[in-house]
Amino acid sequence: MSNNAGRHEKHHGHGQEDPILQEKIPTFDDSRIRHFKDKKTLAAVKTYFKAFTTGKFDEIRDMESEDYTMTDVPIGAIRHPKGMWYGENKGFTGLLDDLRVDAISLYGSCKPGEFVILEHVVWFTLKIDPPKEAQIHVGKDLKKGDKAGMVNIAVLWWNEEGKICKELEYGRMTWPGFDVKDFDIKPSDMKHAEGSGN
Repeated sequence: MSNNAGRHEKHHGHGQEDPILQEKIPTFDDSRIRHFKDKKTLAAVKTYFKAFTTGKFDEIRDMESEDYTMTDVPIGAIRHPKGMWYGENKGFTGLLDDLRVDAISLYGSCKPGEFVILEHVVWFTLKIDPPKEAQIHVGKDLKKGDKAGMVNIAVLWWNEEGKICKELEYGRMTWPGFDVKDFDIKPSDMKHAEGSGN
C-alpha cells in the first residue's frame, strides 16, 4: 500500500490518471463521487475503502501513520492507537459478510495537513448472531443472516508524509423505509414535495 501511495503521487504529478479511478470495485460504489475533481484524493479514498471492504487490513495499516488514532463512535472507540485498532477492526469486520460501501459525497483533500470527509452507507450481512458485547453497536434484534446497513461519515486527516494520521467514524444504523436513493433527491425537489402536500 505504501507503494500505491507513491504511485498516486507520481501519476498525479505527471497529469496521468491512477488506474484505480477506472477500476470497478464490486464492494465500493463510487458512482456518486466519480466526478470529484481532485483525482489524487479520489484515488486515495477508493484505495482505502477497497482495502476495508475486501478485508485487506495490512494494506489499511500501511496507509496509516505510526501515531494514527481512530475514533469510531458507533462502536465506542475513542482515539484508539494504530495497533489496537488493527485488531478491533479485523475482529469486528470478521463478524460481517457481503461488506459493501455506497459512497454518497466526498469533500476535502488528502494534501498534507488537510482532511477528507466521505459520506457513505455501509451494508453487511451478519455471519453469526452478534456477541452480547456487539449488540449495543448493531442492535439486539439482528441475527445471523440478517442484512443491515449503517449511514456513516468518515473523516480522515493526512500528515506531511501522505499518511492518514487520524480518523473519525460517526454514524447510526439504517431505519425502516431507508433508501440510499433518497440522497439523490435535490433539496429543491423536497421543498416542492412539501408544498404540494399542503
